[in-house]
Amino acid sequence: MSKTTVISSKAQRLVLPLVKRGLTTPQVLKAGLYVTWGASLLLLITIISGVQKQRYAIKTVGKDSAPSIILAQRLKDALAGMDAHAVNELLVKPGENPQGIQDYEERRKAFSERIIAAAQNITYGDAELKPIQTLQLAQEDYITKLQQARDFNARGDTQGVLSAYREAAQIMDNTLLPAADALAQANLKELDLTYDQQQFASARALFCIVMCGLLLVAVLVAIQLFLNYRMHRILNPMLLAATAIAILFLGYTTQSFLLASYHLKVAKQDAFESLRALRQARSFVYIANANESRYLLDSAFAAKHEEDFFNNAAKIAKISNGQTFDTVVAALTQGKKVNGLFTGLLADELDNITFPDEREAGVATLLTFGNYFNTQKQIHQLEQSGQHQQAIALCTGRNQGQFYWAFDEFRKANDKAVAINQKAFDNAVEQGFKQVDGFEIATPIVAVTVSILALLGLRPRIKEYDI
Repeated sequence: MSKTTVISSKAQRLVLPLVKRGLTTPQVLKAGLYVTWGASLLLLITIISGVQKQRYAIKTVGKDSAPSIILAQRLKDALAGMDAHAVNELLVKPGENPQGIQDYEERRKAFSERIIAAAQNITYGDAELKPIQTLQLAQEDYITKLQQARDFNARGDTQGVLSAYREAAQIMDNTLLPAADALAQANLKELDLTYDQQQFASARALFCIVMCGLLLVAVLVAIQLFLNYRMHRILNPMLLAATAIAILFLGYTTQSFLLASYHLKVAKQDAFESLRALRQARSFVYIANANESRYLLDSAFAAKHEEDFFNNAAKIAKISNGQTFDTVVAALTQGKKVNGLFTGLLADELDNITFPDEREAGVATLLTFGNYFNTQKQIHQLEQSGQHQQAIALCTGRNQGQFYWAFDEFRKANDKAVAINQKAFDNAVEQGFKQVDGFEIATPIVAVTVSILALLGLRPRIKEYDI
């Protein structure tokens, strides 16, 4: 059944009861005018209410929760980066790794800037405030313990270095990194809840808007049918104009709501989910860097640090038996499906490809991670063969083929993939806001215009019956 047939059917149901009740023509016309005004007001209320809910959902996802989740992940990689560079500094004599010291300071400053930004964007009360407070206080404790380890290193006290650093590592592992996760989780919970609720609320709001709009159109059509039935008037220009405006605005509103929901879906499901996976992968690589350096620093717990490295690496990408990073990358490059060949965050990203150049960036990220992972194997081989200093040099080195060179290559590829999804996320949020922009002004104007046109169209007909 077409929309025109539905409106005509509704119009007849509105007209016939009034005619059958024996109401006079002026009474019917006045009743029609009042119903038109009421339907216009009802449409105004439902549209404004729906727009405000849609805008709140876009704001929660695009401005509050998602950016805070990404910021929490960046806090986490700043912390893990601090720790990795700190261990690298302790692996050698004071002053022998100036780049490590410089990188540590860069990560520390990044943490300070990000914790301030997080504190300025608290939206969900204690769920965010408490992790932020924990991060700030525990970081100071970590730095204090690390400085003790540095002092021991300056004196050549190996046991003192290990004792102090182990305490610093416990603060990092048991307090700082979990607090960053808690901050991200607080926002993720709100984001998922808001998005799920929005899916239902948006559909319900759109249904109410369409019903109210059809009611208004039906009333206007019913009045014109009545004029034709009772007064043999074929067209009423004012009522016809009011009907056209109502139909056009209802169509525009419906399209805007559908597009706003679509852009919200792009922002959350397509862009943000990939952003989150890529950012998590980056955090785990930073943590893996620290695991590898600890492996070389603390031989008493080398097996644990080695296990931690492999566990964190597996969260990023775990290749199935019989496959290698090279074979998986080759299959992806050839456009083949790799379902089941590997798992992890990078697999999640490659399963969620949506935007131009995203696939190439995702494959490059996997390829560079494979190089990074293979370099780690070389470090272990050197260490296990008794070549401790060579293992340290490979672990802390930045020349081509060394560990931090491989890490930088991964980071560059990761940056490209992140940038693609970040741009898409920002654009989707912006477009979502644009779709619901201006309704608080346009809707009252349309409602008043339709009401005035109905009045201007019916008043002459009503006056014809004045005595």
